[in-house]
Amino acid sequence: MEAVEWLPFKIEDPKIFIAVVVGFAIIVLVVLRLPVPYLSVPHYRKVLDEREGRIATNKQQVDTAIADVQKLRSDYAARLERIEEEARERMAVAVREADAAQAEIIAEAEQLAQAIRRRADEELARERTRQRILFRQQLVRTALDSAESAVRKVTDEPVQRKLIGDFIAQAVTSAPGRRLDQGGA
Repeated sequence: MEAVEWLPFKIEDPKIFIAVVVGFAIIVLVVLRLPVPYLSVPHYRKVLDEREGRIATNKQQVDTAIADVQKLRSDYAARLERIEEEARERMAVAVREADAAQAEIIAEAEQLAQAIRRRADEELARERTRQRILFRQQLVRTALDSAESAVRKVTDEPVQRKLIGDFIAQAVTSAPGRRLDQGGA
């Protein structure tokens, strides 16, 4: 065989060259086709496919977790909104109840004040009547005491006889008409 000039090296024995080419082809076939651990493309392809599957599974789990978290977040937001609405409603109910209680307390206080005023007016009227009666009694007592003291001062017999005489004269002038009416009846 002749030496090929275009090759950068010199092939001394063509069998060796063919053996190297066939060996290289076998190595390439083994690396490309047979799943030899850590040496072949199918092994690495399998490893990469498994890794890609794990990544896809993890991504799906993360997406599911994110969707669950978003759903949970929206549920919590809805709950918070309902809670706030319920709180507003409860506060409104409490305000209405407080207003009703306030109105009721004010009405009761006004009724109680009117009752107290009425009792005070009645008590004041009774006290006025009692004071008038006491005043009249004191006035009568004072008048009687004054009259008694005046009578005692004027206790001489001529004045008493004159008073008795005037009384009898007055009684006689007014009494006969009455006695006639009573006697004739």
